[in-house]
This record gives sequence, C-alpha cells and structure tokens, in this order.
Amino acid sequence: MIIMSEFIIKPIGIVKSRVNEEVLKYSNEDLKLDIDSTINQGGDLIRSEIILKEEYSDCLEGIDDFSHIIIFFWTHKVPENARNLKKVHPVGLKKMPIKGIFATRSPVRPNPICKTTVKLVEKKGTTLIVEGLDAIDGTPVVDIKPHLPFYDSPINVKLADWMYSLMEELKKLTGNSEMKEKSNPYSIDIRSHPCLTLNYKKN
Repeated sequence: MIIMSEFIIKPIGIVKSRVNEEVLKYSNEDLKLDIDSTINQGGDLIRSEIILKEEYSDCLEGIDDFSHIIIFFWTHKVPENARNLKKVHPVGLKKMPIKGIFATRSPVRPNPICKTTVKLVEKKGTTLIVEGLDAIDGTPVVDIKPHLPFYDSPINVKLADWMYSLMEELKKLTGNSEMKEKSNPYSIDIRSHPCLTLNYKKN
C-alpha cells in the first residue's frame, strides 16, 4: 500500500465575517473556550460571506438550487505545534473528561480541517451569503458541497453520554446571557433530535 506523505490543499476562497475572534483556541496543551466571545458573537444566525476566487465561478453553477451547503475550511490560526496535540478537554471545559482529538469537534487537529453545514441565503456572482458558519473572518475555504439529508443525516445515531453533558454545560454557560434563545445553538434539546435514538444498538 502506498501512502502519500503530503497533500497540497489550495484555498478556493475566503470567509468574510464580522466574527474575528476564535471562541475555541489552543492554550497550554489544551483548548480554551472564550465564553464572552461566544456570547458577543451570537450563534446560528450569524451571516457570513464566502468569497470564491473568480477561477471557480463555473464550479458554483447550480449551487443555489440547494437550501443548505457544507463548507470545508482550514482553521488557519491553529499554531503548528498545536497540531501535535492528541487529547483535550472537550470545548476546553476542565470538568469534562479528556478525550482524543478524533472524538471531538476541536478546531485543533493534526490537519486543521473543519466543516459546517450552513443555510445558503443567496448567491451573488462568486460570493455565497450563508447563515451559521462557525469560521472567523479571513478563514480559507477549501471545498463546498451541497447538503444531502439522505447521505449526510443518518438515523439511529448514538452520541457519547459525555456529549449530552457537554451540551448541558454550554447551555448553562450561555443561558443567562443576553444572547437570544433563537440564535443560541446550545439552547436546543439535542436528545429530541430526529436523527438520534436513545436505544442504539451496534450490529
């Protein structure tokens, strides 16, 4: 088996957003959550622009036929030495058990590639206006795909018990803020999500 030692990823565009501070970042061999930035910057209703290079204009044909798209981006502010981190406290909360990077959605990863499914509000030339992108201003975008529920939203999904605890902690931390419930991504009851089952059994 041949394993390539390196890949070259070229950005196809960049994020333009009023959000310019990371809410979750590398600190002292772990993650640190800036809860004030989380509250001040809002949540799912944040609008961002994804400005693509002109050379990719033809790649966007038909994208506005979809309501939601998946954005793959490179968390460019992750320092090089942070890419060696193997385990973290999820979302930097010390009361949470330490878990391996691949069991988390941490932006600090061996290859800092992240993805978010967003609502496509409008397409203007090579600019996409989206809602719900958790990428800061200046973030390089590396790929875009349409969201397909039958591929991207499996049913009978099981989450780790600690993930429910984590979401409850985030709900507590943001619940007493001035952030409107509608725009607070942690205000929902994730146990009621239609994709989840509380009686999950592995085959």
